[in-house]
Amino acid sequence: RKQMTKNVRIENADTAPYKIAVDVMEKRMVDGKAADVVVETKTLRNPTDMGHFTLWQGRKLMVRET
Repeated sequence: RKQMTKNVRIENADTAPYKIAVDVMEKRMVDGKAADVVVETKTLRNPTDMGHFTLWQGRKLMVRET
């Protein structure tokens, strides 16, 4: 079975002084158990800042305010 990928864009569209952090997480084995591990974090600091991400099976994004 062929693995599909998806390209995603996330934009900080808020004019407030808060930043947006996007954690890129992958399912990995940790101490013999599957766990979500943060492999990269991008911070969108300003309005109109945009992050580009690639997703595939076992990978997900978490968006949070910082």
